[in-house]
Amino acid sequence: MRFLLLLGCWSLGVGVALGTADAWATEAEPAVSPAPATHAPLTSEEIVVTATRTHQPFGRVPGSPTVLDAEQIARTPFRGGHQVDDLLRYVPGLQPSNLGSRFNHPTAQAISVRGLGSRRALVLLDGVPLNDGFGGWINWGRIPDDVARIEVVPGGGSNLYGTWAMGGVIQIFTDPPAFEPRFRSRHSAGNLNTYTQSVMAGYGTDRIDLKLGYRWYHTNGFVTVPVEQRGPVDRTNDSRHQNFTGRLAFALNGNTRLTISGGLFREDRTFGTALSLASRTLGSAAVGLEGETTQGHRWETKLFAQLQTFRNLTSQVTSEPTVRIGENRDRIQTITHDDFGGLGQWTVTLTPRHRLILGTDARAIIGQSDEELFDTSGVRSGSSLAKGKQVGWGVFGEWIAAPTDRLTVIPSVRWDWWKNFDGVVTTSAGGTRRLRDNVVSVLNPKLAMQYRITEHLQIGASIYQAFRAPTLNELYRDFSFGGFTFSANENLSPERLTGGEAKIEVELLPDRRLNLRVTGHYTEVKDQILFISESSVLSRRQNVGRSRTLGAEVDLKFRPVEILALTAGYGYADSAIKSFRGDKAREGKRIPNVSRHQLVLGVTLGDLDSGQVSVFGRYLSRQYADVSNTQPIADFVLLDASLRKRIAPSLELFLDAENLTDRAYIVTQTGAIKTLGAPLLVTGGISLVQ
Repeated sequence: MRFLLLLGCWSLGVGVALGTADAWATEAEPAVSPAPATHAPLTSEEIVVTATRTHQPFGRVPGSPTVLDAEQIARTPFRGGHQVDDLLRYVPGLQPSNLGSRFNHPTAQAISVRGLGSRRALVLLDGVPLNDGFGGWINWGRIPDDVARIEVVPGGGSNLYGTWAMGGVIQIFTDPPAFEPRFRSRHSAGNLNTYTQSVMAGYGTDRIDLKLGYRWYHTNGFVTVPVEQRGPVDRTNDSRHQNFTGRLAFALNGNTRLTISGGLFREDRTFGTALSLASRTLGSAAVGLEGETTQGHRWETKLFAQLQTFRNLTSQVTSEPTVRIGENRDRIQTITHDDFGGLGQWTVTLTPRHRLILGTDARAIIGQSDEELFDTSGVRSGSSLAKGKQVGWGVFGEWIAAPTDRLTVIPSVRWDWWKNFDGVVTTSAGGTRRLRDNVVSVLNPKLAMQYRITEHLQIGASIYQAFRAPTLNELYRDFSFGGFTFSANENLSPERLTGGEAKIEVELLPDRRLNLRVTGHYTEVKDQILFISESSVLSRRQNVGRSRTLGAEVDLKFRPVEILALTAGYGYADSAIKSFRGDKAREGKRIPNVSRHQLVLGVTLGDLDSGQVSVFGRYLSRQYADVSNTQPIADFVLLDASLRKRIAPSLELFLDAENLTDRAYIVTQTGAIKTLGAPLLVTGGISLVQ
């Protein structure tokens, strides 16, 4: 049945104008020339797609995007696709989960943008959401290794992207079709029994391009429980996955292209004890069509489908939680969900200085969580089934105006309709409870402006509103970990954000050798959804009233000579609960998993022929694992490094080190049990690109 739905989704795309604004944008020149300018771009000659859903010169984007190209990514120890979350830790304002996705539970893989907390940013892979449709967590492991470019656009993005983009958008682009043969492989091994094998092969003619990729990853991991809390029950958090990807591209004519892509991802994990396990199988497919009219207008369409089965086994440790002698089964949870969506867009050139973008998108998610429950002695005590559906649809419009060479003005607005329905909870005791439907209709406007004061100085500002609807996971699914239970809440309301930002960019040295950007931002979120503790072993999701974030980011890039590059960044996010209905004592508490201060540094010296070394450092100040701020996570400094050397025109050796000083640090806490961050990991290998 799921396969038939997938085929139906594909066939529907032939006749429906649904699509995306990105599939071929990575390396292509814009189909429509931007407005004429008398000055060169301030910081880069790159074209940015994600900020406006169309090609826009970097120097004319009013927001504060960050672009990481293939060369920048290759300099880091995080060049594998499944390491993108670790790579993004070096972008000011972004805070992925403190424990990387290679070692973390799938449902804990998230990212916070500008202090808003987890699961409030949209992450796209070639236009298709990586955000899990059921739970909102991010499937980082699905990213293939041929990442060509990453665009990060912080700030309210619901004006163009809807509910998933309340805090911003991160888009990951893979290599575009080359229409010629090529081959790439990467093989590495390191301590913790860590191995990666990655292969990508492509074949192309003047009209057809086929690309196939495969990655196998394995690590024995490490014991996540600190030594002082560790017991006989504790073991390493093993992780292994396989990721198959494929893409077939057709140049139907000089102005029209068709792409068909898909993937199969399978992973198996343990989480520190013999009875804490998880496995996932996720299949995906997408079909897209794009073209250009003889008048220079562009249109794009895309449909996607993602089908997933997730089996999650949890345990309860016997005796007291910190006397970890043994364990019993707690629950066996099987989550299945189908996720279908489509997007469509039309870009019209009104005049050389004015463009109009009109579009629509839709997404439908069908999911359920089937549980077997066990008592404290590990004996099966019952079962439950929670299921529901969620659908959403939006239409948007954007006007990109450049009335003068120095001024860019971009007003935009989007209307969204979102509904979750058919919610049912059935228990083995014979009870069936039908949950209420939730419906929201909301308008999200945004006004952004940028003005170039001089050839080397420009300013910009924007104001916006955004929203986020609760996921099926938040509404219907309970879960537990380490004897601590987290409960759903069917009565959750959507979150509503109002905010703004202002920036100043300056080129301190010519030829873009030294650039500085400073951005300030402020947001308020009404009805933010957070876990609220109800007892020492139970938390429940609730709307907390209002929260606010006051913050700033500083980005500095310095490249005095070709063989030396320095980057520095600082992020400040003061995020706290401003009002809490019914409990004034919680007002003023910090938003969980958000550090007030973030500092990142990077230095690269040398070239590939003689040897290139890169060293990166990052600092996070104290944050809290809970809303009550009773579980502090201490600040820490980490160092990473990479060494690369080209030994042949297509062959490269590399040596990577993460947590170079092998610092022991805490990344989170659940109940009384703390979780350690990853220790020193050193991997070496060889890379071949032809």
